[in-house]
Amino acid sequence: MSYLNDQILKSLRAARQRKGFSQRELSAKSGVPQSHISKIEKGGVDLRVSSLIALARVLDLELELVPKKSLPAIKSIVRSSVSADYEQGQKRIHKQLAALLEVAVKAANLDSTPGLSKELEAIQRLSGQIERLQPSVKALAKMENSTKMLQKALRQNSGIYEALRYSEEQLRSIKNFAVHTAISSEPVKSAYSLDEVDDDE
Repeated sequence: MSYLNDQILKSLRAARQRKGFSQRELSAKSGVPQSHISKIEKGGVDLRVSSLIALARVLDLELELVPKKSLPAIKSIVRSSVSADYEQGQKRIHKQLAALLEVAVKAANLDSTPGLSKELEAIQRLSGQIERLQPSVKALAKMENSTKMLQKALRQNSGIYEALRYSEEQLRSIKNFAVHTAISSEPVKSAYSLDEVDDDE
């Protein structure tokens, strides 16, 4: 696989993950079969321009031929844009986690069901782990659903234990997905560069 092709595939995969799309969701939105997307991301097939355009449109990317001299400036702009989008997504995740925790604490204080404090402790622990892992924005939907369920249980003053349990399960799922994504997206270092890596990294 050529260096250029490798860079395009990495960019597509990173854009899909930033959007929080699974390969199946991207397939449904772009019309490109999921099995083909999987092969594209693994470099198992030659990427056709038609597939590239279909995927790029769904991922809010544009294909453009630019003069080689302009490439460093364009790459710098793209990096800062991606960084800003990522930071915005993380702020939304932290805000939603805080809202979920606030409702969970209120719910736990309202109900005296045995085992409730363990559920709350698990939710608090998982929230801290998730913040450190910095999951994709796809996690927001699960957090919002959990928060709504807890708020409903609070209003009705019933089903609080079940709502806390559901929230814990959702947070555990988010954490596991974030851990898996972080491990699978770590760059593989070539053998000749291993000696140059600092121990701090």
